[in-house]
Amino acid sequence: MSSPRLRVQFETLFEHYNGQNCGIQLEEITDILFCTRRNARIVLNKMEEQGWIEWHPSPGRGKLSQLNFKRSRTDVSENLARRYLEEGKITQALNALDQDAAKLAQIVENYLGVQQQEGEQVLRLPYYRALSMLNPRKPVRRSEQHIARQIFSGLTRLDENESLSPDLAHNWDMLSPTHWRFYLRPNVRFHNGEQLTTEIVVDSLHELRGKPLYRHICDVTSPSRYVVDILLDKPNYHLPLMLSESDAKILLPESSRSADYDQMPVGTGPYKIVSNTKTHLVLQAFDGYFGFRPLIDRVEVCVINDIYGSILFPSMENTIKQTTEKPTDVELDPGCTYFLLNRRSGLAKSDQWANYFSQRLGSLNLYNQLPQEKVVELGVLPAHGLKPGWYHHTAQGHYTSPPSYRKVTIAYHGQHPTFPVLIPSVEALLKQDNLEVELVKYDVSLPNPEQVDIWLKPMGISTHRDDGLAGWLLNYSDIEQFCNPEDFDDWLELVQTWQGQENSRFPAREIGKSLVDRMQIIPIFHCWLGIGKEQCGALQNAKCNALGWFDFSQVWLKPEQLVERVQVDGEAE
Repeated sequence: MSSPRLRVQFETLFEHYNGQNCGIQLEEITDILFCTRRNARIVLNKMEEQGWIEWHPSPGRGKLSQLNFKRSRTDVSENLARRYLEEGKITQALNALDQDAAKLAQIVENYLGVQQQEGEQVLRLPYYRALSMLNPRKPVRRSEQHIARQIFSGLTRLDENESLSPDLAHNWDMLSPTHWRFYLRPNVRFHNGEQLTTEIVVDSLHELRGKPLYRHICDVTSPSRYVVDILLDKPNYHLPLMLSESDAKILLPESSRSADYDQMPVGTGPYKIVSNTKTHLVLQAFDGYFGFRPLIDRVEVCVINDIYGSILFPSMENTIKQTTEKPTDVELDPGCTYFLLNRRSGLAKSDQWANYFSQRLGSLNLYNQLPQEKVVELGVLPAHGLKPGWYHHTAQGHYTSPPSYRKVTIAYHGQHPTFPVLIPSVEALLKQDNLEVELVKYDVSLPNPEQVDIWLKPMGISTHRDDGLAGWLLNYSDIEQFCNPEDFDDWLELVQTWQGQENSRFPAREIGKSLVDRMQIIPIFHCWLGIGKEQCGALQNAKCNALGWFDFSQVWLKPEQLVERVQVDGEAE
């Protein structure tokens, strides 16, 4: 990367000679750049290495050397901005363009989306933070769940229509409600070339038994090659559906995992990780994938820092307006943003405190605290239940004073586009009641979570299906850690009763109502999820999923659209 100083020196020469090729003496350069002859030669050589100029020195003093400009001042600034953009340094990119935000927006628009590079179709998508935890067995956020589904395979999966489909298992039988048999595809390989064996599948499934959703798995065996039996201590007619969850993906044995496995995991999915840094996640189509190879060769998630929101992404107001033309672009998420009360060791252990929080921090109170322009920008709607259209948190609005004057500790994701705006409103409401508020920002986990009173959390349900609540409640929500054990047993029993009945309806509303009635959860907002037309409008089959992304392995671009994009980019350059 060239230095900003070198760019300034080039601009100085370009302006001095009006961009015209000319014969000059080296002494002129030293006068223009205020440097020695030696430094002038170094600067000219560096500019030539960057491809900005051609420098043909003539031997001997007094003889004219030839300076040819191969790039204009604008070319150099824009190319430098593109290179900064590749490193996720949007502030430096803006500086290279002399703070011209409109020019940067144009460069960003050309940089993102589908590109043709060295015969490959490359899709670049912007994101506001690094995706560093991609091990699906560990606590992961909504976007990490989506990426994990591109990297890993499970025995089963949900397709783009959220229907149960085969994955590593091409078929399965229920020998009894407590005995399931899965038939594995042969000769499947991990991204590192290692072959997937029946033993690896058995060991990987054994690891699931520590999670509440899979605690009824009492044993996993293999009666023959490419056959896996799962034995249960309770009936489950829906086990194949449960095994489509993100945390049920099949992983390499621990002995084969690298030290940076959480950041650079190896799976058997359609995409493999090429690199994962603070500024770029690069996924490459896996040629050895057992299914249909993706048509997009490479996907790059580019982390844009600082002022990304005002430059890269259209306002939510514009996005909502677009729905009148194409309603499928934007839809409400299948869950909500919510407060999780620590009813085990926090202030909310007391019903009086839990009732106070439930009333004071209701969605309508917070909604009225937010500036109207932020409501539109963030695209949020008040939530009265866990899912859109549910009305379970109906008693809010009645003021209840706090039981006493205490310090309230609130934890929230530090890297979240909504939370830094929402938290001041939460703090203001509590301080109106003379409560002291301690705010704790975290990334993935906290060392002492039991000391937190309230958690601000996104729900992150991976499916629009009502039964998607089962995986969230038992495995992803942390509710078991912060609720009364008796309450959790009741919710678990609701799930297990559904599992034990062949054609039963999942008790989603009953669970949602109970979580609110028992003051375990306070629903706050529903948010809009959608796919930006600016970068992805030309992609075919780019259907927004419940995680706010689209399945990379299912999208493609018509050849004529790619040609048109290449021509536009060529003209821009």
